[in-house]
Amino acid sequence: MKKIILLTFLMIAVLVAAGINYVSHKAPDMLRKSIERSINKAVKIRNIEFNFPWNFELTGVEIRDNQGPFKGEVCFAVDKIHLQVSPLSLSQKDLILDRVDIEEALIMIRNRNGKLYHVLSDAMISNSSTALVQEPATAPSASPLPLTIHQVRLTNGKFQFMDYDVQPGGFVVALDRIEAVLKDIYLPVKEDKTFYRIQARLPQGRDQKSAELKMSGWTVFSNDNTDLILTASDLYLPYFQPYLAETTSAQIQDGFLTCRASMRVEKKVFTANADFELNGLYFQSYENGDQLFGLKAEELLSFLKDVAGRLKFQIVVEWNANDLTVKKSDVIRKSIERSLKKTVLSNAGNILENTLKKIGDHGFDSSKEDWEGALKKVKELFR
Repeated sequence: MKKIILLTFLMIAVLVAAGINYVSHKAPDMLRKSIERSINKAVKIRNIEFNFPWNFELTGVEIRDNQGPFKGEVCFAVDKIHLQVSPLSLSQKDLILDRVDIEEALIMIRNRNGKLYHVLSDAMISNSSTALVQEPATAPSASPLPLTIHQVRLTNGKFQFMDYDVQPGGFVVALDRIEAVLKDIYLPVKEDKTFYRIQARLPQGRDQKSAELKMSGWTVFSNDNTDLILTASDLYLPYFQPYLAETTSAQIQDGFLTCRASMRVEKKVFTANADFELNGLYFQSYENGDQLFGLKAEELLSFLKDVAGRLKFQIVVEWNANDLTVKKSDVIRKSIERSLKKTVLSNAGNILENTLKKIGDHGFDSSKEDWEGALKKVKELFR
């Protein structure tokens, strides 16, 4: 009896060893094919190391667009990725990743004709005109494989956003030293929140220090509902001239922006509340000669800057994405105009004081005529 039991255990051990050996050889190819089906992109992996039972080390990963205007171009590249795959994965039904650790990845997003193309664009489904969208595949080889990622951790990543809508050759905004954590990603998208926390540096040219960005919040990618907080410090405004040109014809020669904004999207209505602080602001030219957002530029800047030369104001933006007759840039411009006028009126006392000081500097007394002149000066801001 003991011999039979021992023999049975030996047979089981041999079968388990054979099974592990089979899985170790088949799992890497199964994983690669599963990833390709999930994201509908061309996936190249130099090597996949399988660590029993459900851990994978991927090296030399490169993902390229396989359709659309950027066919064949890299949208994601990284030297090493660690995957912790759920035991429920690698079936014919779905691919579930419990954790993904990515180090020093390059992530590319391209914008053309209002559409975003990136590593997950072909796998995301949304009815929103502003969502991360795709062009339909011409001849899909198989139905997409549902993908669930419970947690992604990105360390020391790099990111490039190339916008072909604001500049024909593609205006590039790059981030580096990206540290990010994302939780609960579903493809195709579900009515569940995807949470994220991201911080990064934004290089702004060889002669300028990098800006610092932080963002945290959540998004439901099935309907674009979003709630997030964004902070940015030391953004060098001349670097972003292609975007500024969509809101104003004025040319900024120097200046930095620090801002903190809360943003919400609900039922396709975008609402943002942002505090702006501008330092060292200098214009090369204004709008229509001497105007800036409908106000006298020189007077506006002179009166609103504090003793340290900073200009602070707050804007509230509300934009209904369902209304295709309204341009987002027009909404932002009108919001800035309202904010500046409100700021001027709320600081009318300071403006009068500054005006009288200027009058006093020229040897005049604060007489009735001087006050009338100061009031006239304020009125001229709005002409």
